[in-house]
Amino acid sequence: MQTATFTIPAMQTEAVAMEVAKALESVSGVDRVYITLAHARARIGFDETLASTQQLRTAVQSAGFLVADDAATAHSCCGGCGG
Repeated sequence: MQTATFTIPAMQTEAVAMEVAKALESVSGVDRVYITLAHARARIGFDETLASTQQLRTAVQSAGFLVADDAATAHSCCGGCGG
């Protein structure tokens, strides 16, 4: 299981958060999506054998939202460190 955390600047309302979550959950292999409106971030748990961070990014972009290019927040890791 991998995690990815994306900053999505337009994600300022519950309605947008729901759209982003729905887009991410439509990607095969996504296990969970956590949204933090205060920081406009989505944290995604996914099976790396079924999905990639690029597929997740594409899903968000296809829903009409920009994913910020921030190496500190758009990463993939095992999640063990809490990052």
